[in-house]
Amino acid sequence: MGWLHHQPMRDLGLTLAGGGNRSLYQQALLMAWGERLWPRTAGLGCVSAGAAIASLVLSGRTLEAHAHWAELRRGVAKNFDLRRLTRGESFAPHGRIYHSTVVHAMREGGLERLRATPFPVWVLCAMPPGKLPIAVSAWLAISAYELEKRLRPTQLHPRLGKRLGFDDFVFDARACRTPEEVADLVLASSSTPPFTEIGQFRGHSLVDGGILDNVPATLVERHPNVRRNLVLLTRQYPHGVTGEKGRRLYLEPSAKVPIDRWDYTANAPVEAALALGQADASRFADRLDSWLAATR
Repeated sequence: MGWLHHQPMRDLGLTLAGGGNRSLYQQALLMAWGERLWPRTAGLGCVSAGAAIASLVLSGRTLEAHAHWAELRRGVAKNFDLRRLTRGESFAPHGRIYHSTVVHAMREGGLERLRATPFPVWVLCAMPPGKLPIAVSAWLAISAYELEKRLRPTQLHPRLGKRLGFDDFVFDARACRTPEEVADLVLASSSTPPFTEIGQFRGHSLVDGGILDNVPATLVERHPNVRRNLVLLTRQYPHGVTGEKGRRLYLEPSAKVPIDRWDYTANAPVEAALALGQADASRFADRLDSWLAATR
């Protein structure tokens, strides 16, 4: 990953949308396009599972993390199983597996590589209003997000989270001090009860930043050197919604990413999701190169 630190003019913003397991698609794109993107990246903004992918890729331990994730999922036949409660476990295994996988990626030099990244890695979380119990607030916000997505399919950036009183909590992952703290940050940005618990990070109770904006393109545009912003989506939108929009290029998958957002079973189609990303990396390569050349 030596080319990560090669520094010509850094003028590119990179945004990773959320999407649960669908973000595996982004991983495949980044692994294929890294030499094109990293030397020009001035800042990276991410949310939810997009934050997990950013952390894994920048740790340089993506393969090790996936092997660990697969091992933890071995024998998981159901995403929800009430029998786990009798063993003193959560009936959903996602939080434990997710946290352990990020921690594993940060071992053996992963954290040091993330901290040495030569551009900010901004992670978006949502800070609930204080009017209601946090669990109730989280349920309302997640429900509102899903409703807004159904009622306004052409809307890339949700708005109801802000209207419900949720506020941004943005943190540069490079400032995390331990592997566990990186995992806490990623889990907070991904906090979606009942799959995962309410996030806890540096004294704050936080939930999935996607309820504020699941495509947080504005995060990197605060950086004075960012001239254009490559936004990697994890699902398809109606015709005309994506593509070049001002200084942003929204890239959506060429087909539905073939994995459920929260499928942690042993047989989850992980390889199929990665394969679509690998195919699209080739399919969109010329378009990406033309767009990057135009931004110089």
